[in-house]
Amino acid sequence: MNPFKRTGVAVLLTAVMIIAAVGIGLARRPNRPTPDMQAGDFSWYVSDQVGVLTQAGIRQLQKNNQDLDSSMGVVIGCITCNYGKDDLYNYAMDQAEAMGLGANDFVVVLDISGENYWLIQGSGLVDVFTDDDCSSYAWEYMEQPFAQGDYTQALLSLTDALTQWYQTHYLG
Repeated sequence: MNPFKRTGVAVLLTAVMIIAAVGIGLARRPNRPTPDMQAGDFSWYVSDQVGVLTQAGIRQLQKNNQDLDSSMGVVIGCITCNYGKDDLYNYAMDQAEAMGLGANDFVVVLDISGENYWLIQGSGLVDVFTDDDCSSYAWEYMEQPFAQGDYTQALLSLTDALTQWYQTHYLG
């Protein structure tokens, strides 16, 4: 009798494969900085390159990322810059790579001098959070405070909405 046709063997092999897959996934997970560690200019995935965010806002964004990382293994990278060019998407992608963001993370870039912003989802989210979703969320949660120059509130509003999305739709 073929041992692979037995139900018990099939269940055991399935369990071993699931455990191996989880182990591989955890091994490939990017290393996150500890709360007191900085990755380049990105302390807990927040980089205020032009100094437009309040210190309290930066601390809140960092704490939110620490909480997201510990509960779901994801973060939302937040960057302010004076990029001023038309290819903000490419700049955002470069910054996500520089930050070491993973497939299930987001990055949002506020280009202050270019009066523009961009939200990008990681490659692991594109099927559940589309480019249209990125545009809709950015517009709905950031446009008004961004237009008023309240960049801290724009980021907090968007990241709160994305955190709610993670909690409702995504199992990290």
